Amino acid sequence: MSDLLMLMAQLTAAEPLSGPNSDADIAPMAQAAVDAASQIEQSLPQPAVLGDMALTPEFSREVAARRQKLLHLQQTARHRPAPTAYATTPRALEVARRQATVIAGPRPNSGPQLFEQRWAALKSGSLYTRVAPESFQGQWAKATYQPTYEEWQGLLKQEADAIASGQGSNRLTVVVGDSLSMWLPPELLPRDRFWLNQGISGDTTSGILKRLSAFANTSPDTIHLMAGVNDLKNGASDHEILTNLNQIMARLRQQHPYARVVVHSILPTRWENIPSSRVRSLNTRIAELTDYHQLDYLDLHPSFSNDTGNLRQELTTDGLHLNRLGYQVWQLALLEV
Repeated sequence: MSDLLMLMAQLTAAEPLSGPNSDADIAPMAQAAVDAASQIEQSLPQPAVLGDMALTPEFSREVAARRQKLLHLQQTARHRPAPTAYATTPRALEVARRQATVIAGPRPNSGPQLFEQRWAALKSGSLYTRVAPESFQGQWAKATYQPTYEEWQGLLKQEADAIASGQGSNRLTVVVGDSLSMWLPPELLPRDRFWLNQGISGDTTSGILKRLSAFANTSPDTIHLMAGVNDLKNGASDHEILTNLNQIMARLRQQHPYARVVVHSILPTRWENIPSSRVRSLNTRIAELTDYHQLDYLDLHPSFSNDTGNLRQELTTDGLHLNRLGYQVWQLALLEV
């Protein structure tokens, strides 16, 4: 009986499981644990003793709760779409050029301004992804205070909590990453769902791993993840980056078993200390990890790299970050998946 309880605990644990967690692995194990939970619950009308653990009525109720969670897991996991590898094409740049939109009106163009706008939107009962780009200008136009990393974490957590309590039956897509994600223009995103942006400027895979719990209570149908370029900029090893990404993928699959998780390739850069050959090699390993965890993979290189494998000059502001056209190319990729 203790082995069955351990099996249930493993399947419903808050921490990620080790190894691949495919639906084929989950279904038979979940059924065994569900059956075990039923047997345990029915056989324990009175407190009993299992080793040094007293099976009190409270413990029996916890067993029943775990059984319900496992039933839900068993019923929904098998209906999750099969993982897919996507690759963009150079044609996306041509399409983005034709569809290029002109930025009209003022909008935040610094971290302090964006931070203040997002707080203002949240206090008004909305998210900045649902308001016009120039909204709350009076509150952010003169902002100069540089928020700390912890303050950004607090803001993102409150936005996630707001979504968790007010999502209802609306679809939700979460974007997780660094400044590339943080500055994704909301007006370029489809309005048929809520968008929760969980990007923080300068963040690394290590930092992202530590803050995934911020949106644990949300119910996204899709999660987009792009991370790793700041690790490269800061001198992290490939092993460190891949180890963190492996844990991030496992945690996302465990934390949101019914969501579609799309892992984006690391974008090329124009920086000499981040050679394109290393980025390509790292992306090959990232693609292997997504396959291991049964997640989707989106290869952005065909749309963003030039003939030498570096980031196209017309898509960037400084060789690393994207300009408006760069984000429109990324938008097309998001719509394809």
